[in-house]
Amino acid sequence: MWGQAKTYFLLSGDQFRPPPPPAFGSPEFLAPLAEVRRIADTRTTEQDRVAKFWAADGPGYFNEQARTLAVTYHRTERETAHVLALMNMTAFDCVVASHDAKFFYWLLRPIMADPLIKLAIPMPNFPSYASNHAVISAGMMRVLGTSFPPEAERLDSLAEEAALSRIYAGIHYRFDSDNDEAYRVSAILGRTIGRYALNHDAVGHNAFARR
Repeated sequence: MWGQAKTYFLLSGDQFRPPPPPAFGSPEFLAPLAEVRRIADTRTTEQDRVAKFWAADGPGYFNEQARTLAVTYHRTERETAHVLALMNMTAFDCVVASHDAKFFYWLLRPIMADPLIKLAIPMPNFPSYASNHAVISAGMMRVLGTSFPPEAERLDSLAEEAALSRIYAGIHYRFDSDNDEAYRVSAILGRTIGRYALNHDAVGHNAFARR
């Protein structure tokens, strides 16, 4: 029911619903499935580390980044609280939008299409498309990068790694997660929600109210 939860900024979970994933059995589906199997069969130590790091810390790691940047850039307590609130409200809306897509399209996980895929982490118990990690990471980093422009490029690279980690883990197809030009549905969704949240943020530090 996450996709039907009450959002902070979005009007509904389906406001920015992404287009459908590739049809099961199509060349556009089979090629990314084969890539997941190939990575699983040859998973490097670094890919395994990345998969496990983001599975354990997840997008919560970005709150640590925000706190560190607030100290580095000498932000006030009030300014820091505002950024953290805006990031996490955005993350919540990203989860709602992502789960709306998951249960609208009901796409099976890679291991369900190819049982020989070896997972690096346990498989989540909900559909594949879109990737929660990719959507949330892109949304949070859009907010944080806007708040700390000199850090935007580095923060975007962290969001990309978080998205890729799910492919390395064997639980997502590339079209679920990646920031690559051809497969960036989840990244676009997250960034769109991040921009929408920034545009509808409360003015100054007054109590939150939709503009």
